[in-house]
Amino acid sequence: MKNILLLVPRMNIGGAESYVALVARSLKSLGYNVFIASAGGALAVELQKEGIKHFFLPIRLSKFISGLLLKRIVEKYNIDLIHANSEAAGIVAVKTRNKYKLDIPIVYTAHGVLPAKVKDIINQVDKIIAVSEFSRKSAIKEGFLAEKIQVVYNGVDIEKFKPNRQNKNLLRKKYNIPQEAFTMIIVSRIKNLRNKGHQHLLDVLKNYEVSKKWHLVVIGKGKGFSDLKKKIKEYHLQDRVHLLGHKTDVENYIDIADVMVLPSYFETFGLVLAEGMAMQKPAIAFNVGGISEVISDKETGFLVKYNDDDDLVNKINILAQDKDLCSKMGINARKKVEKDFANQIMIKKIIEIYNEIIDNKTN
Repeated sequence: MKNILLLVPRMNIGGAESYVALVARSLKSLGYNVFIASAGGALAVELQKEGIKHFFLPIRLSKFISGLLLKRIVEKYNIDLIHANSEAAGIVAVKTRNKYKLDIPIVYTAHGVLPAKVKDIINQVDKIIAVSEFSRKSAIKEGFLAEKIQVVYNGVDIEKFKPNRQNKNLLRKKYNIPQEAFTMIIVSRIKNLRNKGHQHLLDVLKNYEVSKKWHLVVIGKGKGFSDLKKKIKEYHLQDRVHLLGHKTDVENYIDIADVMVLPSYFETFGLVLAEGMAMQKPAIAFNVGGISEVISDKETGFLVKYNDDDDLVNKINILAQDKDLCSKMGINARKKVEKDFANQIMIKKIIEIYNEIIDNKTN
């Protein structure tokens, strides 16, 4: 059975990290020998408990040390293929292969927009996976080789992310959210208040009369967490904004909400939206990047004009005022995820890529 090494800078909560965890678990369930190399994190600890071996690799701190350690891992564990995730991981993988003349194929998943400055290095990988059509087109514009790029949408574990995992009433009682209150949820790393749209949501709750009884659940931490707490206090929203912090099991909290929101300034895909949709939550987000490939406007949620709080509050209010529509869109959302984003679809395509590249190498 093939030995696959997944490479990523860290294994905390985030889109790329969730992707790596899902790929690792799926490959292991299919009998692959799966290894992960990263600087560590909560997800790495979780996966190790499940029998997925993790190697420490300080990708962002030292490319030299990372290259040396990566060479040893590849040789000691007879790795058949490296699947790199993120720009830094891709660079380390290619430079290590070149420096030590390793005969090993590299697949690279572009979770963000690929900058032209790394095209000479990343173009050396055997295959580039783009997580959206938007991402593919952006990469080609920047000079990445079109023949090496294939779109494989991010996958969602539809068994883990399924509706009514938890008792909504008990969850709301636990976090002091009124049972009847219309409630939004945002799940993301909090780099700052603008990046993923936290500031927009606070402004909506503070400045619009229709939102005076709405609640917001925030999952995630980051450098901007203390600023978020200060802003909540400044806006007098302590009773309506509920900070749950960092969670590795976000699926156990999404049932608390009516809708999933993500007014980001940019997203290549928007995995958390798809996860929320799998749990029958309509999704609302700014129409940026690959978001329109995830949300079918007016069917599974709403696309919002970029940076437009008026449009944001209007779209949210449509669902706040119409529970039947909210429920209908949620059902449509689950169906879309099952059809387009189920992890089985993603893994099947990734394995096809692995097999094609490994077969080409051996022939």
